[in-house]
Amino acid sequence: MKKIFSETGYIIVKNAISKSLIKKIQQEIYNCLKIKGSSPSKKYLKFSNLVKNIKIKEYDFTKPIFEALLYKGLLEEMFLEKKFYNSIVNLFGKDLAFCTDPGLNLNLPNKISSKKNYFFKDWHQEIWSGASPSALQIWTPFIHKDSKNGQMQIMEESHKWGHIPHMNRKPTLLPKKYKTRTLNLEYGDVIIFTTMLLHRSQITKSPRLALPCLIKN
Repeated sequence: MKKIFSETGYIIVKNAISKSLIKKIQQEIYNCLKIKGSSPSKKYLKFSNLVKNIKIKEYDFTKPIFEALLYKGLLEEMFLEKKFYNSIVNLFGKDLAFCTDPGLNLNLPNKISSKKNYFFKDWHQEIWSGASPSALQIWTPFIHKDSKNGQMQIMEESHKWGHIPHMNRKPTLLPKKYKTRTLNLEYGDVIIFTTMLLHRSQITKSPRLALPCLIKN
């Protein structure tokens, strides 16, 4: 695992979070949004209609949801899931902490203006936002229509290039040739990657709520 992470800058852990915990997390999100329904598809439809017409900033919309997941112990429970925890320990050891800054990302359909789709990000490194090069970043979807509906794209081995020159949060210098990979994670799958790895949002045709979070010693 360490060798793969060192070479690629990331690992994907399949089924890192149990189905039962994913359902608990999703239900808490729906509770926060006062969404009721008899089936996951009906709940998602109500979620989709709600976020398409939000009148407040996306950050203000997602903040209380993140705080509920944190204070009710669901995020801690997620990180302590056996497969997830063991993967992080194998990379980092057992002296661990996760960042508690509000960190849910709401991605809206299609690529529209940044004012209306703040969390739609171009190629970037997490270190641009002040993350430590020695920290790890995780990303996992909590609510989405399906796994092939546009998630995140990563630039393979870009962590080896060091700090990428940038302006206005966009890279100003990249190699002429590079290899990319588009994620299609299912519920419970998690990508763990270095803060030096270039990544960006993919255009989605329907709303998505996902968790990016930093892990550090």
